[in-house]
Amino acid sequence: MINQPKNLGKENTLGRDRIGFDSVSIAESYERFLTRQLFEPWAADLVARAQLQPGAVVLDVASGTGAVARRAAGIVGPNGRVVASDLSSGMLAVAMNKPLPSASATIECQEGPATALGADDAVFDVVLCQQGLQFFPERDVALREMRRVLRPGGGLLVSTWAAERPLGLFGPLADTLAEFGLAEPFPRAFDSKSYGLSARRLESLLVDAGFRDVVVETADMKAYWDRTEDAVETLTGTPFAPLVAGLALNDQAQVRALFARRLNPSPEGAVTVATVSNIARARK
Repeated sequence: MINQPKNLGKENTLGRDRIGFDSVSIAESYERFLTRQLFEPWAADLVARAQLQPGAVVLDVASGTGAVARRAAGIVGPNGRVVASDLSSGMLAVAMNKPLPSASATIECQEGPATALGADDAVFDVVLCQQGLQFFPERDVALREMRRVLRPGGGLLVSTWAAERPLGLFGPLADTLAEFGLAEPFPRAFDSKSYGLSARRLESLLVDAGFRDVVVETADMKAYWDRTEDAVETLTGTPFAPLVAGLALNDQAQVRALFARRLNPSPEGAVTVATVSNIARARK
């Protein structure tokens, strides 16, 4: 069971809802074209690293459509608790409609920013955050919030795209839109360096936020789409979707064709994209 989201307020600074993720249609495309192919495999990796125990209390920050939260709920079981927090009501609306594994914990959805998690001090055994930290306007504040809600000795696991390596799917997409001459819909939208954090920077952020035993590892994983068309449609699950949808139909087709070429599909039309994450583990 996934509970209705509680609205905890929104940031005045740039947030994911402000750049398009609050649209349910974008969230649905994100779930259809990105979650299974890209984010669920990384979610499985992140949750496995957390070594969750039955009955654990878990917070998933920047939960999106809930890939990490669902995986965690299946492990901690009905005696556990999982809270999925996200700034985007559209993402949480999609998450609420996804089935859970049998014998899962109930997932509680909370709508609000990572800088104000709306939980009491020291209530979670583990806090997880997959591919969200790099986009937070106030990373330091968000990390201090994550530390605040962790119990003493509780664990934090955070993943970001690795700034030291090419940006998998989203680099070619940003390059395509820039090459086509479109205006950035938000600052640094086409700057691939803004989508990740280096291992050194990630470690520094956690140490400065007061975490101890910080270890950062770099991991590689391939994302796979059976059809070029599905890989190209990933753009409809990003904040760039309204930008492309506003073009004339001929221009939309040109953007899709250019993106498809950059994805370098196989002769059979399948697309394989190398993705690399920096994954930090730490304790309160």
